[in-house]
Amino acid sequence: MKPAPIPNNESERLHLLHELDILDTEPEPVFDHITRFVKQLFDVDAALITLVDSERQWFKSKIGFQECETPREVSFCGHAILQGTIMVVEDATQDERFADNPFVVAAEGVRFYAGAPLELKPGIIIGTLCIVDSKPRQFSAQQRQWLESLAEWVKNELTNRYAISNYEQERQVLAEGPIAAVVWQVEPEAHLIYAAANVEKVLGYSRDHLLSPAVNYESIVHRADRSELLARMQAVLDGKQPSLELEYRVITPENELRWVQHYARADYDSQGHIVRVRGYLHDNTKRKQLELSLQQANQSFALALAAGNLATWDWQLLKQSVNVNHTCAEILGRDESYSQQNRWAQLIHPDDFQATRTALQRHLKGLDERFEARFRLQHADGHYIWLHSIGKVIESDEQGLAVRMVGIHHDITAEVANEERRRQQETILNLVTAVQHEFLFVKEFSEVCDIALPQLMALTHSDVGIIGELPGNSYTHDLLWLHGVRRYDDDKKNRAYQKLIQQGLEVEVTGRVIRQVLSDGEAQLCPYPVQKDEVLLQPIDLPEFDNAYLLPLFFNREVVGILLLANSTTGYTPDLLLTLEPILNTLGTLMHFRRIEEQRLSATEELRRMATTDELTQVANRRIFLETAEQKFNEQHRYDVPVSVAIIDLDHFKSVNDTYGHAAGDNVLKQFADITRETLRDGDLLGRQGGEEFAILLPHADIDQAMLVAERVRTRVEQALFEWQGQRIPVSVSIGVAQLVATDKDTDRWFARADKALYEAKSEGRNRCIAAKEV
Repeated sequence: MKPAPIPNNESERLHLLHELDILDTEPEPVFDHITRFVKQLFDVDAALITLVDSERQWFKSKIGFQECETPREVSFCGHAILQGTIMVVEDATQDERFADNPFVVAAEGVRFYAGAPLELKPGIIIGTLCIVDSKPRQFSAQQRQWLESLAEWVKNELTNRYAISNYEQERQVLAEGPIAAVVWQVEPEAHLIYAAANVEKVLGYSRDHLLSPAVNYESIVHRADRSELLARMQAVLDGKQPSLELEYRVITPENELRWVQHYARADYDSQGHIVRVRGYLHDNTKRKQLELSLQQANQSFALALAAGNLATWDWQLLKQSVNVNHTCAEILGRDESYSQQNRWAQLIHPDDFQATRTALQRHLKGLDERFEARFRLQHADGHYIWLHSIGKVIESDEQGLAVRMVGIHHDITAEVANEERRRQQETILNLVTAVQHEFLFVKEFSEVCDIALPQLMALTHSDVGIIGELPGNSYTHDLLWLHGVRRYDDDKKNRAYQKLIQQGLEVEVTGRVIRQVLSDGEAQLCPYPVQKDEVLLQPIDLPEFDNAYLLPLFFNREVVGILLLANSTTGYTPDLLLTLEPILNTLGTLMHFRRIEEQRLSATEELRRMATTDELTQVANRRIFLETAEQKFNEQHRYDVPVSVAIIDLDHFKSVNDTYGHAAGDNVLKQFADITRETLRDGDLLGRQGGEEFAILLPHADIDQAMLVAERVRTRVEQALFEWQGQRIPVSVSIGVAQLVATDKDTDRWFARADKALYEAKSEGRNRCIAAKEV
């Protein structure tokens, strides 16, 4: 007995196996269903799903085998893992690796083994799907293909289980963050039914307290804020408002005051009824304290204005000059000429100019007690700074026209940036919820992109947005499936892109920057005009990029796709990556789930085809044909609609095999099946009964109509040219036809009459159709 050598990547293999957290777990129906199906399909003593760790092989599922695990040193599967491809041992007693294996030398011991590796990552195999028999046997190429397909099913189930586990871990990590998620039920009355683990950090109350039926959520809210919260919440429950956003105070068990930012939105069922309300709570106490401090600071600024000793400005309207207690270089990077002739006004951002001018005119006309405005001024290097400016007329001429104003201003660029970042974070949070909700309902990733792209473009002030996915098992990173392409200002192009996406839009990636993002998984910010050879997706037509941000989409630390944003009117910054990270992770996860779902559906369809189709001729197999005939038998007795069956036998087929060989015989059977399918009507079913015998089920056909179809098949076969290796093979068929009649108490009697008619056709010289007589 020769134990299998240890693979070179053993540590990686064991790490992945233990990361799955599946060893020594309870049986699971899906895996038992697979092994039961495998045992029946291959007609063997046992079928197992094995997982090989450092000392043993453990069976996740076993049918026909008693032990729950065996030592690794005596395992066949250890050798299969090392081999890396399907391993077949047709007679273990003749294999020096296993001839003296205790499971071989035992009474009724193992003789035959076939194992397909479970390769969850390239080169990393954790176990096998294997079959065992006590008799030596051969294993065909078709059977190898079946076992490999079924092993792929097992691998997909394990991979999906791993993905779900990772998702739950990520959700747990998020639950430890600063935002607590809560859910209210709607019927029979509104009440909390879920609170995240971190809710106590936000509100000061435990989950158990908040979820208690005896506790109403509003009881922890400050009395002065309670009525507004209830009214706003009721508006959401009544469907009058889709969401609420509110800031209120909470009184903790220690009688402390906390400010909470509350966002909530309703979930609807397919009929438009509200089924639940999701809420997100954030402890805003520090920000509120800062806000209150700022209010006090503003009052101090008013005193400073009177004293004239804080960041003051003095505007001489007649001279059109402004004196400030700092230099223009300090705040704007410009020379002092901008203090003269009101040149500073030329630096106001175009979007802010009219509002600032209106505020100034209202004060000069006496409509407002003071001038106050927030506006942007352009720095010498091109970026804008935000100023909060407050001023008052202190001198007028004899006609009452203002000639002098004084005031203060302060730089609020950081404050505005924080507000914008907070708004972006709230938008991203809402977008994550929206795309997850959309994917759960429609499973169409292009529709998810239709929701995500416009909002991401609006959030980043981008004119172009693209979402693409790498094909599964992509190593060259030179192809992308595009799920979303959008241009801000070209609806015609967008409709054309959408049509291509619906047809399946695959593009070639040749740009070096975009290929680097896909290969290395590092985001690339391009603040300057992008060259064609840097970002090129052929053959779609894209505008030139003045700037761009290329962001990889990940699942489980593997790049699965890319988000490309371009032509931002405000430019991109490195910290944007942190803001977008939740939606990037969500898009990557949904891409992976979409891919897993497609693989599962493909495997299911292939298994269905194999279970219902004759392998050689690709027509219905005997089981499916008989099941369909039974259905038509019941329909005829229920609805009295005619149905007939034709039993077909290829004349002298044994002589074809004896004269030309079995390969020629197989070719004749396949050609016959193709000819017959082309001849039949829509709805007719051709099935192989075994050997050279076929049958046709003819719904809605009485005996005369069925005879016409049978004669048409016979004639086409007789006239067809059957050849093998340059030799013509004469082929004809004999057919017996029977219409289902009242005296047929079951399908056996019906088919027996057709068989009898077939016998008569053969007895009368073959190459003819005979109709069965009613009995």
